[in-house]
Amino acid sequence: MRSGMKPKKMVAKNTFLKFYFTVGSFIIFLFLFFYTNSLFRSIKKEVQIVPDLYSKFIGLPADVNLESFLLQYFMTEIIPQINYPIILTDSLDTPYSWENIEIEKKDFNELNEKEKTLLLQKIKTYREQGAMIPLRVNLESDEILSYVYYGESKIMTQLRYLPYLELVMVGLFVILGIYFLMSVKRNQENNLWIGLAKETAHQFGSPLSALMGWRDIIEMKLDNDKIDPDIIKVLSYIKSDMERLNRIAARFGKVGSTIKLQDCNLHNLIEETIEYFQRILPSISKKIEIRFISKIAGYSIKIDPDLIKWSLENLIKNSLDAMQGNGGEITITAFSYNKQTYIQIRDNGKGIPKSMYKRIFYPGVTTKQRGWGLGLSLARRIVEEFHKGRIHVLASEINQGTTLEIILPEE
Repeated sequence: MRSGMKPKKMVAKNTFLKFYFTVGSFIIFLFLFFYTNSLFRSIKKEVQIVPDLYSKFIGLPADVNLESFLLQYFMTEIIPQINYPIILTDSLDTPYSWENIEIEKKDFNELNEKEKTLLLQKIKTYREQGAMIPLRVNLESDEILSYVYYGESKIMTQLRYLPYLELVMVGLFVILGIYFLMSVKRNQENNLWIGLAKETAHQFGSPLSALMGWRDIIEMKLDNDKIDPDIIKVLSYIKSDMERLNRIAARFGKVGSTIKLQDCNLHNLIEETIEYFQRILPSISKKIEIRFISKIAGYSIKIDPDLIKWSLENLIKNSLDAMQGNGGEITITAFSYNKQTYIQIRDNGKGIPKSMYKRIFYPGVTTKQRGWGLGLSLARRIVEEFHKGRIHVLASEINQGTTLEIILPEE
């Protein structure tokens, strides 16, 4: 392969992909394993409060004030270990203590109305959620000493969002993997495209050099005094066409190379392109005319002249193919607006379905019976990648015609 990405770089990218999927999967597994185990350890620590309370409750002497014991136990053993909102109320549901709630701890009756309402609303919410523990005198008694209301703990919140976290992590992993796969595929396509273009330029070179040499020999052998003027004209056309083939070979050679933009009179460039097609139109169709409406005479814009001319030729040829057998007019309009140059190519051809507006610029996609579907793809590459412009279908109607538009930045 003569240019573009070297095979060893492609191997490196494929190796990276294998590394990404292997190591990435392992890292995700390790993270979820340790994170889940961390949550279970935290849950175990919180749940341990219940058996601890039960064991202390069973071992209490009969003459101990149970209400005082429970309050002390909650304040010294439970409350310091929790990180979620908790409200303690008496048997009448009047709050007398709370934790992890942004309300100053003092007597409930000393709170303002807003704070009281907030506490009571939380109690109501927790009761509706079943987040309430009644504390009784003993297991056989219906007498309730107080209530414990609690909100969702940090661990419960983490558990609730754990499936979503897993989905996000796996989703990002898959999306990045797909992105890398597509990147490798694009690089492979570019590599193939560049290699094909360079090889085409190379294959053009040798026979063209030979043909130009043979033509020079023919000219030297002719007697200019006796030569038929028509032969001179034919030789001139041969020379012109060979020079054109040389330019085409040079264009292929630029694919994949660094492009240096230069100031160019785009009006003159479009006129030259139209003149070429007008010269060959009789052999294509005598019923097709090409018209040029220019509002950029004298304008200079930084482009690669050969590549832009190549794009224009592909678009005009596409219009000619769309009008084969019917005739009509191809109108090329060029104007400048808001620091951008617009070139619109309108034909009276068969039109393009709306579903094909974007797809016709993909390699291999064509609406014609013959052809490889590379012309418009090449034009898009030249305009968008090399010149940072835009090419698209401006409008199209079936059996009425199509307008393609090129937009080139002027700065």
